Amino acid sequence: MQLHTGDISHPVHLGPMNMPAIGRIILASLVIAISSLPSFGEGKNVFLTIGGGYLPSGNQASLERNVLYFQRTLASQFASDIQHDIFFADGDDAGADLQVMDRDQVPEPNRLMAEFFGTQRNLGLSYRDHGISEVRDSTKPENLKNWFKEEGSKLQPGDRLFIYVTSHGNGSSDKNKPHNTTIATWGRTSLSVKELAESLELVNEQVTVVVVMVQCHAGGFARLIFKNADPDQGLSTQRRIGFFATVHDRPAAGCTPDINEANYAEYSSYFLAAVSGTDRLGNTLERPDYNQDGVTSLEEAHAYVILTANTIDFPLKTSDIYLDQYSEFGEGESDLLPDDLAYDKVLELATPTETAILEGLSTQLELSGNDRLVDAYNVLHPEKKEGEKRRPRQPPEHEKLRVKIREDIRKRWPQLSNLLNPLPIELMTTRQDEFLKAIKMHPDYGRYRELREASGNELNDAERKVKYDRFLRVADHIILRENLHRKKEENRIQEFNQIVETEQSSF
Repeated sequence: MQLHTGDISHPVHLGPMNMPAIGRIILASLVIAISSLPSFGEGKNVFLTIGGGYLPSGNQASLERNVLYFQRTLASQFASDIQHDIFFADGDDAGADLQVMDRDQVPEPNRLMAEFFGTQRNLGLSYRDHGISEVRDSTKPENLKNWFKEEGSKLQPGDRLFIYVTSHGNGSSDKNKPHNTTIATWGRTSLSVKELAESLELVNEQVTVVVVMVQCHAGGFARLIFKNADPDQGLSTQRRIGFFATVHDRPAAGCTPDINEANYAEYSSYFLAAVSGTDRLGNTLERPDYNQDGVTSLEEAHAYVILTANTIDFPLKTSDIYLDQYSEFGEGESDLLPDDLAYDKVLELATPTETAILEGLSTQLELSGNDRLVDAYNVLHPEKKEGEKRRPRQPPEHEKLRVKIREDIRKRWPQLSNLLNPLPIELMTTRQDEFLKAIKMHPDYGRYRELREASGNELNDAERKVKYDRFLRVADHIILRENLHRKKEENRIQEFNQIVETEQSSF
């Protein structure tokens, strides 16, 4: 029987007393090996935040609010003063660098005119200076690199460096190096995976580095676990882990000028709520504790995002990248397990956290039976029948009602076909009562509002499909972990366990 130690605090199969002698010896060896690794979290915690956009037009209010939420989270979790250095957009420049949108400040007649006859894009948009206090400097790459020279180099063995990035991100400009993605920094500059890896070399190798990144293409930075972010050079001697909103070749959710945080749905909103027990609106929630050990780990906070976030995000963590690099699926007569393993066999190998994700997503996606890995794959890769044409996408019911209301009102006021006509201006000013009554008294208006509000809680096609992606990634991770053990490369197993142990540390 194989020995599984993917979740170090919760061995997956046999308890030590029931294990064959050889199994107990291997387990004891792994525990000794892991205990001899550099400790983490015993020194001081230093936090580095990189946030904001590249220009005022790309510096949305949600990026500012993410930093403020992170500041509140740190204040609630740490009793004493901590070092938290923030680099945000243009730094302490007094200019209007932040894009904000407050539609509630727009008069109701104007809002309805835009909703039914124009466009709500940029409605209520304005600019102001960001409101983050104690910002160290702008996010220009030279400032960030200087921080590692001046502050990062001072960190001592046992310290932990926590890097939080809430910014924009871009894919790699080199098709031969697709994982060398970038953080978009102020003045249309950027910081690449390779450049950040070089800066981390200035930090003592006995310092643990934890990275949380929520920008588009963030997953490229998962390769920071390798020396110079290059898998061919092996695992870095510095203990590094990370949690990322999405993979290297996909966009991430978030980045909106909307100031209403109730509308925010992105990685930070879920991850920070999980580790702090308080959402960004100040509401208390039960922290996830899937393994019932009384502590919410970073891994469990990441799992909470995977399970509950209704977004386009495809979350990734560093142990996923390690398994992708050093493990593989079996084919044919191989002793390695295939990627279409029966679901009950996957659950036998799963940790409590992984079980919670798989079972939760199965319920959400109405997956059942032992073939659910294959079923999920087929949803993402449907077979196209010969001669079959793609059906045109039908608009949602509330959109059909919006169009019907619009056309009925236009019959009364044909001039609404061009909003620069004098009449639309009158209807938003001197005749606004008449216009509001015409809209709100329409027989379909009440139903339209009801359906539109309900649609905000429904998954769109992209959000639903990515949940199948998440389901399969977790299942793949379980199978690849088992195969890593079956390959019996003890150095790889030890490295992997080191990453997992650090991922399971607490905030």
